[in-house]
Amino acid sequence: MRNLLIIIIAFTTLFSCSKPTGYVIKGEIKGKENGEIKLMKYANGKWKAEDSASIVKGKFELKGKADLPELRIISIPPQTVVAQFFAENGTLSLTASMDSLSKTEVVGSKSNDDFTILKKELSNISKETQGLQQKYNQARQSGDEEAMKRAQIDYEAMMGNQKVYTKNFVREHPKSTVSPLIILMQSAQEMSAHEIDTLVAFLDPSIQGSIYIAELKKLAEKIRVTDLDAVAADFTQSTPEGTPLTLSSLRGKIVLLDFWASWCAPCRQENPALVATYTKFKDKGFDILGVSLDKEKGAWVKAITDDQLTWHQVSDLKYLQNEVAVKYGVRTIPFSLLLGKDGKIIAKNLRGADLEKKIAELLH
Repeated sequence: MRNLLIIIIAFTTLFSCSKPTGYVIKGEIKGKENGEIKLMKYANGKWKAEDSASIVKGKFELKGKADLPELRIISIPPQTVVAQFFAENGTLSLTASMDSLSKTEVVGSKSNDDFTILKKELSNISKETQGLQQKYNQARQSGDEEAMKRAQIDYEAMMGNQKVYTKNFVREHPKSTVSPLIILMQSAQEMSAHEIDTLVAFLDPSIQGSIYIAELKKLAEKIRVTDLDAVAADFTQSTPEGTPLTLSSLRGKIVLLDFWASWCAPCRQENPALVATYTKFKDKGFDILGVSLDKEKGAWVKAITDDQLTWHQVSDLKYLQNEVAVKYGVRTIPFSLLLGKDGKIIAKNLRGADLEKKIAELLH
């Protein structure tokens, strides 16, 4: 009986150890002997401290809990970000150096290994797209339209590569909570509600309780507001002059509802083509209503002037919390909806030649 009890206790201990109820981060930071360090968790729209600790002789230990693997940030107050990683219950190890925080390594979590690979590939793509943006801006400043076209084509191709990589990652990692997060970050805005529903159903049952899947489901409900053939939800916001403008007041015209901001480089790159399209069709029954996600009026008005945007513009200057953007489920910009004369949604995110072709068809 005594031996049996020992076996049962040993088995129980082994079983409990195999399922940790939280995670521990054991870290070392070269170049930072002492100080405070925080573990940050995203909740209710803000990053909040989940734990904090003292750095002693470059070492620290932080603790937290994640029912399913989730994104976390470790930072040194007031703003120095040490690491962005996926936390998973168990023991994780962090090594960093204050003079090269971008090379911080966090190991001990399968989800974080997936996230590290993903970040590296997306970072490479981001560097290439930034280079193309610079080429476009340089060509624009010098008035080289041919170079502008080449940069735009290359940029769109690179963004296409990013979407393909994201889809392949999700297909190969259906059990990883990194998958729904990357869809939220990279491509959900371009998807229909049905596509999001299909994606959620594809992901493994073991991660259906993820906060990121919950966010995808919420987004799908918002996107249903912008489904094709749905009447665009009405709204009123103010122009730069402070005059209220209501979307439904433009009924009777083909309207492009364009979400953008002065700080959005891809939006600014698209503006010359949009100016050309507006000039071509503005006297034939076409109009544009720009909704800006700016937070500073001066920057917004300057961009309107600099880019020669002579169509309607509105904003509440609430940045990413612009009430119209929230209502329409807008998560990334540029984002646009083409509305028929009856206010129904005809198409999403048409640009350049595709937009011109569709407008010509509708006004024929």
